[in-house]
Amino acid sequence: MYSYVSLKTECPHCGKSLMDKKKLIDQIPSIKLKINSDDAEGIINFSAFYGSYNYLTDFDIEKDKEYHFSCPHCKTELSSDITCDECSASLIPLNIKDGGVIKFCSRAGCKKHNVVFEDLSSIHHYFQETYDENIVHEPHTPEEAKAHKELIKSGTFLRIYCPHCKKSNIEKGSAIFRIINGNDEAGYLMLSPYLNVFTAKSTVYIPEGAVINDIQCPQCKTTLLSEETKCKDCEAPAVGVSLAALRKLIDFYFCSKKGCHWHSLSEEDLHYVSLEDSDYW
Repeated sequence: MYSYVSLKTECPHCGKSLMDKKKLIDQIPSIKLKINSDDAEGIINFSAFYGSYNYLTDFDIEKDKEYHFSCPHCKTELSSDITCDECSASLIPLNIKDGGVIKFCSRAGCKKHNVVFEDLSSIHHYFQETYDENIVHEPHTPEEAKAHKELIKSGTFLRIYCPHCKKSNIEKGSAIFRIINGNDEAGYLMLSPYLNVFTAKSTVYIPEGAVINDIQCPQCKTTLLSEETKCKDCEAPAVGVSLAALRKLIDFYFCSKKGCHWHSLSEEDLHYVSLEDSDYW
């Protein structure tokens, strides 16, 4: 459920790729389709992460309304005779590169979707969950070694804990948080637990650039938004968690605004620990 499985999709009619490298959602290329109803038409880009419900479109989507989708290349309508088990709307099929089909519900707000693989051997390719839990504690430079300052390298697997109940936020290779979006819908946010790897997805819709209303520990439901610390790049509220380092828990903060990559330690901990800078996360 929480794995970072990204699907590369193709049109089932013309076979051309539906991936849009120019429009990133959840920090990866999105799935681009034409969308229309009786009174509106345009382009919609879906997150390619399986289980993420984020999207971008050039007109307002009405919840519970059924829409029609077509290929942006050959303009053929994408449809099937299979209906959604939850709302009876049509399921829209897209081919998965190298074998398989993903079907999603055509009704806005319905979260029904499934993946069917024609070749069972391709399941391993898409759903293998691997991650390295090694944490490097060696200084990077002679200056850092002289200062006895621990360097947490980019790519390090971060052991993240709730600062309130002290329980781990790591589940199946992701850092899990309970969130409330701008529509007061509750869901879950899954972040990459690797330092400077900015991969994320959510089970409720979060517009690009939006600040999340609340981010909570999934265990004790206590808010993790800091009342004192704000993002130094965009001034959004910072999210405070505990990080295992130096054989103790230290304070770690990241921005609550989607798309902002700011993160830092507390002023006190910065005397003993440094985070390796990177352009990726």
